[in-house]
Amino acid sequence: MQTKSELSRSFILLHLVGIAVLVLAFFLLVPAGGRTHSAWLDLVVVCIVLSINFPPFAIVRLSLGDFNVKIPALGLLEICDVVYSSLALGLVVYGLVYFLPFRFQLVGQMGLLFAVATTVSIAWWASAHAAEVAEEEHLTRSGLEDLKAALSHCESEFCTKAPNLNRERQLLLKLKEDSRYLSPSRDPSAISYERQIVALVDDIRLRIDDIASPLTPSPLVEQFEQCAALMAQRKQTFVR
Repeated sequence: MQTKSELSRSFILLHLVGIAVLVLAFFLLVPAGGRTHSAWLDLVVVCIVLSINFPPFAIVRLSLGDFNVKIPALGLLEICDVVYSSLALGLVVYGLVYFLPFRFQLVGQMGLLFAVATTVSIAWWASAHAAEVAEEEHLTRSGLEDLKAALSHCESEFCTKAPNLNRERQLLLKLKEDSRYLSPSRDPSAISYERQIVALVDDIRLRIDDIASPLTPSPLVEQFEQCAALMAQRKQTFVR
């Protein structure tokens, strides 16, 4: 099976073959006397239209990166392709039929290319912005998900290794219940509180085996109280 890099090279080769066919057809079908500046401009325009509408290139473009963040750009790019191709080729035909002077054709084609470049820039800016927002949302949710996962893991360890530590288990369940009502936040303070709680909960989980009996004073209570204090501060942090 061919790799993506091999397929990309194959697509580039096919594209070059297509361009070569167009150039060969130009020399074979257009007599030497007819190869004016306008004719060369028409050839360049047809090559550009072929390039932006070459199907394999569209496949490669879709396969690079996350598809979801490209959705804002895809519709705009598709519309841009259709509109530009229609107008550019239409200007070529209009110039051939009505013998439009070269300078007018050149200005028209350059204006269309400028519009395309502007549209593509806007499309990729929208895509980049969507990717940035998605990354921020992922980072925001991952911290809260890590906190909930750490609490659940610790609860499982308590049930397995220390089922008789009722007080500690109740403190843990209270933390777990409080975490259910937390909303994701990008506030640095909220992220810091979440990380501190995760670190304390992981330390508690690792120290469960050190507790010999439920009748002896547990050193974990103090850590649970620290977690509760951090949780209270986290709950007071405004979401933004």
